[in-house]
Amino acid sequence: MEGGACQVMATTAISSRIQRPEGVQRLGQALWMMIGQRIGSHEDLLWANSLLGRGGERLLWQALSDWRCLSVEGQLLARPLAALLCAVWDAAPEADVPLLWTLPEGLQVDGIDPTGYVNGVRALIRGSRERLILVAPYLEGQGIGQLQDELLGALARGVSVVLVTQDANSLGSCASDSLESLRREAGGLPGRLLVYSAPVTTPVLLHSKLIVVDGVSAAIGSANLTGNALLRNLETGAIVGAQQALEIERVVRAAIEFGQVYLVFSIEPSPL
Repeated sequence: MEGGACQVMATTAISSRIQRPEGVQRLGQALWMMIGQRIGSHEDLLWANSLLGRGGERLLWQALSDWRCLSVEGQLLARPLAALLCAVWDAAPEADVPLLWTLPEGLQVDGIDPTGYVNGVRALIRGSRERLILVAPYLEGQGIGQLQDELLGALARGVSVVLVTQDANSLGSCASDSLESLRREAGGLPGRLLVYSAPVTTPVLLHSKLIVVDGVSAAIGSANLTGNALLRNLETGAIVGAQQALEIERVVRAAIEFGQVYLVFSIEPSPL
């Protein structure tokens, strides 16, 4: 289920950026010429920026990974590449948006993963390579605990993680207490962790629930990072592509720059 969602996200992200049909044809021709060649990292795909825009090489690298187009040795494989290219060709910018669900115990719906929300968020975090933004008004220990391994994994990869919430500045608050384990374990990792907070007394209510990965994809939904939201409530989210992800990043960074939220603490990367 997670793999399929990642494939849809990758295809949607590429489709939202590429010109049709010429861009898709040029992408396919360029990749097909690389069959059997080793692709070691996104830096081997810098040419994709001319088709997909800034950061296109990372977008394409993620798609090749999600569609399992690379062998263990990193060689580009024909059959999964063909499947990826067909999906990009068939997709349109207005393609169906993947939905994420938390379903309460006892509610079963055919074709719906009742833990799809938390699984989808975990998959997003695992896919991060450079930067990760999480926005949630309410945090508590069980909710953060559902994602802590993935967040620590991102920090271990050197990802810059920004978490925006409220009331994290108040010692003993639920938000502050829920972040304590993450704060301790993040020390010494190569990534950077920054936690921002909006005071509960502010006239501006922090209400968005967002997760943005590398400006490539994002989850928008109803769930806070709490145990009830990720495990028990009826919650709904949607995965959007690069255009929306970049817009969300701009808004969150503006909220930081204009002082709508302020830095509570940061864990800096460990020195080499």
